[in-house]
Amino acid sequence: METATSHPGQKVIDPIRSQVYFWTLAVILLAILCSVVLADRNLIARDVGTIGIWIATALLADLLIFRVSLGAALSMSLSITLAAAMILTPTQAAIVAFCGCLDPMELRGESSASRILFNRAQVAISTLAAAAVFRIIGVGIDNWPLILVVSVVALAADFSVNGLLVVGAIGIKYKIGPLSALRRMFGSAPTQSSLLYVSLGLLAPVVAVLYVAEGPWGLVACLIPLALARATLVDAERLQNARARLELKDHALREATEQVAEERRDERMVLAGELHDTVLPALFKVHLMGQVIRQDLASGRLLELDNDIPELIQATTVAQSSVRRIVSNLRRSPIGPGGLLPSIEALARQLEVSGATPFSMMLSEVGGSDRAQLVIYQVAREAMTNAARYARADLTRVELWSDDGLIRLLVSDDGRGFEVDRPRPADHFGLELMRERVEAVGGSLVVSSQLGEGTSVSVVVPPDA
Repeated sequence: METATSHPGQKVIDPIRSQVYFWTLAVILLAILCSVVLADRNLIARDVGTIGIWIATALLADLLIFRVSLGAALSMSLSITLAAAMILTPTQAAIVAFCGCLDPMELRGESSASRILFNRAQVAISTLAAAAVFRIIGVGIDNWPLILVVSVVALAADFSVNGLLVVGAIGIKYKIGPLSALRRMFGSAPTQSSLLYVSLGLLAPVVAVLYVAEGPWGLVACLIPLALARATLVDAERLQNARARLELKDHALREATEQVAEERRDERMVLAGELHDTVLPALFKVHLMGQVIRQDLASGRLLELDNDIPELIQATTVAQSSVRRIVSNLRRSPIGPGGLLPSIEALARQLEVSGATPFSMMLSEVGGSDRAQLVIYQVAREAMTNAARYARADLTRVELWSDDGLIRLLVSDDGRGFEVDRPRPADHFGLELMRERVEAVGGSLVVSSQLGEGTSVSVVVPPDA
């Protein structure tokens, strides 16, 4: 196993704590390797050609690297390095593992020097542990099936050293415990990853036998089944990822449906408030004046009708105007009565009444299409709700303005913040849904946050989306 980046295609920027861990372990492991190599340098010089052949084969195999998770990658050269541990001396096998360890990220310039040295050193030390097992037990490669049992023991030693170092790296980077780091190392399918690891380990005796029987060409021949195995694994991973994406979309769709229902409830609450504050008083006055006119007619006070009827007409006009205004607002905006700004302000008031910290609102009319305004409201709602629920902030700022022909929204708080790149629970889709909604209309969303320094959600949406 090797440490891997969670953002393929981008240069790895490790936290300071990870760099310290990488450099510290790399220096210690390299010191151990150098002492072992110096003690056996004469034997190494004598077999430099053989060691070179094994290194070249391991490098070719490592080009077939397979990522089992976002936190670690499984080197397909495992079979080669374990076979070297059977055939060569422990020191020679360690050299093969160190020099034959190659992550394609190195070739693309995506891996830091500390990570490269750490990966190579920990693979070499792991191979050294496996070679020590083979030497201690002393079973030959022609002793079948006992050699398979010994291979399992050697593989366990290799994994113990390797896993301890890689789990430490993952745990330090993401600030998670050993068990969580171990689960992350094996990805979403730990059983399949474990079987793959064991299978590659048990292939080592076959590689060793082929090398003894056919020499270097035997090693080359072993690359063919490794390549076929990787191709099969890649296809299987694509199918698994497709299934995972479908499940994620299914969960996201259900959550989106719930959010739409909540948004409709918000609209109904705003509409109910508008009806209660403007339409009902006017209608009550119409009713009241109708009762007054009825009393006038019943008591024969016909002269008073000249005063009461105009007041009734005025009350009727006010009621009609209120209804027309609400209907016009509903037709003008997909958000609710009043449009985007009143809806965001009403949401802030609703959250504050529910116990959220105060909201500072700086909102400007931005115009835009119905779709653009709806996306802005949906993102504002999600960001404001998240801030109210999780931020523990003293103040949350909501800014909406138009600049350079674009609609811009910024929701920021001074709360506890979080690590943006840290794995989140599988059933939390808030950020993903916000980003998908914004990108669907040609916009962009940036979430910035650090522990103890608050969170900001910045959105840019074209008005004609």
